[in-house]
Amino acid sequence: MSGGRPRALASLGIVLGLGAVVTSAAWSDTATATSGVFSTGSIDLRIDGQDGNPDAYAFAAWSKSGLYPGERSSAKLPVQNTGSTPLSYTITASASSSDLAPYMVYVLKDGEPNGESGNRCSGNDLGPVTWMEKGGTTDAFDAPRTLAPGESEYVCFQIRLHPDAADTADTNNSVEGKSVDVAFNFHATAV
Repeated sequence: MSGGRPRALASLGIVLGLGAVVTSAAWSDTATATSGVFSTGSIDLRIDGQDGNPDAYAFAAWSKSGLYPGERSSAKLPVQNTGSTPLSYTITASASSSDLAPYMVYVLKDGEPNGESGNRCSGNDLGPVTWMEKGGTTDAFDAPRTLAPGESEYVCFQIRLHPDAADTADTNNSVEGKSVDVAFNFHATAV
């Protein structure tokens, strides 16, 4: 019976070994982390409280008939960010294919209309003094302007019929009695 004893010891070793494996798996733990809610912000550029898109904002406060060479016209326009994130915006000016366009010079400023009959803008230039391009587009700002959510600012638009327009009265290229359509296009992007 000496052979039974080694078998019993081997069987006992197997049982102890299995018990050790089962015992080591008896403790375990898990944990879960959930995130908060992710949502997108919005930008909403408004001109005088209106979208200006898809229908253009009618800037009726800024028009002038009967301009003469050297005369200016100006008006201010409120620009607002009614969205939830900061935005930056630019403005370009597009002129119609009128022969008058190359004689029109404009500048945008951060002030108010002032001077004789409000024909000039006070304040700092926001861009260069720029000649309109016949049937073309020009940049109105030196750099994009930034607005925080809920912030607004005024932009003063000033245009002038250049004195050189008088020289056309004696030529076949006269701009006397002509008109030009100008669209100032605002483009906003999230900062």
